[in-house]
Amino acid sequence: MTLFNRTPSRELQEHLWVFPMDYPIKLIGDAGDELRIAVVEILVKHFPEFDAQSISITPSRTGKYHSITAQLRFEELEQVHAIYADLAACPLIKTAL
Repeated sequence: MTLFNRTPSRELQEHLWVFPMDYPIKLIGDAGDELRIAVVEILVKHFPEFDAQSISITPSRTGKYHSITAQLRFEELEQVHAIYADLAACPLIKTAL
């Protein structure tokens, strides 16, 4: 079962967003270091000064999945679309919120 719709949604109420904005991003994938490494690589690609130590990792109740949360500062809408496109392309990420 695929939890992540890999087609970018345009129903994000973008007209309500005000930039720059701080935005918490939450990602869910199979537990393991591979997920953390892949997520950090994507975040650093889009935010070169991103501090990898600032992410929060929470295991699921069963330990099968990890939830990764990061606080990001977006300067423009194009950044939002670019990072979500890269997150959607990562096979280790099941869900991005």
